[in-house]
Amino acid sequence: MNIYLIAPDLESKFHKSPKGFKIPYPLMFSTSGLQLLAALTPKEHYVKVVDETIGEKVDYDCGADLVGITAMTTQAPRAYKIADEFRRRGKRVVMGGFHPSILPQEALLHCDAISIGEGEATWPKLIDDAKNNRLKRVYQADELVDFSEIPWPDRSVVRDKRGMLKNFVQTTRGCPFACSFCTVIKFFGHTYRLRPVEDVVAEIKMLKQTRQLKWNFVFFSDDNICGAPQYAKELFRALIPLKIRWASQCSISIAEDEELLRLARESGCVALAIGLESISDASLLTANKNMGKAEDYEKAIRAIHSNKIAVFGLFIFGFDSDDEGIFDSTLRFIERNHLEYAMFSVLTPLPGTIFYNEFKRDGRLLHEDWGKYDFQTVVFKPKNMDAKTLQLGRYNTAKKIHSIPSILRRIVGAKTSLAFPMLFNLSLRRLYKRLPSGI
Repeated sequence: MNIYLIAPDLESKFHKSPKGFKIPYPLMFSTSGLQLLAALTPKEHYVKVVDETIGEKVDYDCGADLVGITAMTTQAPRAYKIADEFRRRGKRVVMGGFHPSILPQEALLHCDAISIGEGEATWPKLIDDAKNNRLKRVYQADELVDFSEIPWPDRSVVRDKRGMLKNFVQTTRGCPFACSFCTVIKFFGHTYRLRPVEDVVAEIKMLKQTRQLKWNFVFFSDDNICGAPQYAKELFRALIPLKIRWASQCSISIAEDEELLRLARESGCVALAIGLESISDASLLTANKNMGKAEDYEKAIRAIHSNKIAVFGLFIFGFDSDDEGIFDSTLRFIERNHLEYAMFSVLTPLPGTIFYNEFKRDGRLLHEDWGKYDFQTVVFKPKNMDAKTLQLGRYNTAKKIHSIPSILRRIVGAKTSLAFPMLFNLSLRRLYKRLPSGI
């Protein structure tokens, strides 16, 4: 069979501000999900991957025998449009990923079959059934896959001029926490699975030997690379001889373990993206974020900076305890603690999360236009401010931290690395510098 796998982009490259200005979205990166499916596909079949998030175009005349589409919630409208067009042309379409897994009946309106849960558990059976013309409507992953048996992604299907998509490597799957806004637990279950360290090392060595590792840099695409500290220490020790540079997502709890931080630095860690979420303890409690109090953040950030590791803070605005003061207080916190980068989203009650269930029950959802569930558009009724104020606050705070004075204060003051955080800030500054404040 000719199999055509698609990672859809957003339905629109822009979202509208409260005053109607078109604001571009930050860059999107798909990760290795479709590369894994390609690796799991028997060699008798031909697989082509098209990734709209890096500018590739879907070819509706590709001659595919089977079309597979993955989708997060905000990608769902675009994914459905692609699926509908292929089906109109008589093609068999299957869908998977977070959104179809959480809302299967909705997804089935647009495709011939869906895969619910981890694709590694369903894809081989789905492919065999499609080959023999006995495709079922639903393929359910009855149990979580053994992470030690997952193959390496097939990076030969990637055509990325930016050079980053081949640098993704996964070491763990899932997260040991259960934040109210997150879909990870819903999709992966209350588990945190560890990949054999020797397998991770072998994959990175292969990438280095075949010169696929751009800039000698690895992004570990884990939700929380230090969720199991003893495993993380073993991994970091094994990475030291490889002499790579790396970054990943991590919880703030890494700062509580001096040995773990030291090993992260010695193994080549240059930056950690940390979900700080809020500087308000009340908001952290609402989010079920039980990894410490906001008052402990400053000490933790100093500990990470002392190991020459940059901190990319991830913040959410719109918790029920937030009022209009949250924007300026968060900005002051970021600049005072010299966070090399900060990214802001508005609280987004994704299907499958605790917040979605609560807001839907209480009539607080403004709509279910999934394309606007993009972490930048307010889709619910906030408690202590109106939706327009929340959206403007998020935008204006982001614009302020992308000013040249703020960038210099934060990066120079952190006394870690200069090049990587500076390039990251400047690359995203262009999204904001041409637009006025208060839009």
